[in-house]
Amino acid sequence: MIKRFLTTTTLLLVVRSTIGFVSLSTTAINNNNVNSIMSSSSLNAGAASSSLEAILFDCDGVLADTERDGHRVAFNQAFAENGISDVWDVDRYEVLLETGGGKERMMAHWNEVGWPDVIGWGEKREKVMQLHLRKTAIFNELIDAGRIPLRPGVLRLVDEAIANNVRLAVCS
Repeated sequence: MIKRFLTTTTLLLVVRSTIGFVSLSTTAINNNNVNSIMSSSSLNAGAASSSLEAILFDCDGVLADTERDGHRVAFNQAFAENGISDVWDVDRYEVLLETGGGKERMMAHWNEVGWPDVIGWGEKREKVMQLHLRKTAIFNELIDAGRIPLRPGVLRLVDEAIANNVRLAVCS
């Protein structure tokens, strides 16, 4: 279940039919089928019965696997910068994603495996808040530096949409 969360996302296609009715189509995409979506559905506005008008992408995790390649990496860097030896590999992070929220995720992890020695008993919540703020800053740095890769096929999808005058939007 969690692995599917990390690799599957939703793409909303807005299609206008020749009679003027707007329909919404939701397509699940993952690392393996973005290309098959592109080959099985045309972005050509000249289709006989309907034309694709827009592609709406959900915010987090659609264009890139931001959990695995962004947030997890940023947590690990924040830990290292603060003398914490924990390193969350992909498998561990998948389990930790069962706990919603980054601060809550850290606390659940350390409640399970034991708190780092560098975090005193009375400073747990404050240190978790500081770590989360630093993790968020690192995550934004990763984005700004282009270090979070796009999912396979996304660039092609976006390029073809632009070439065919299909509107693109990111929404939540």
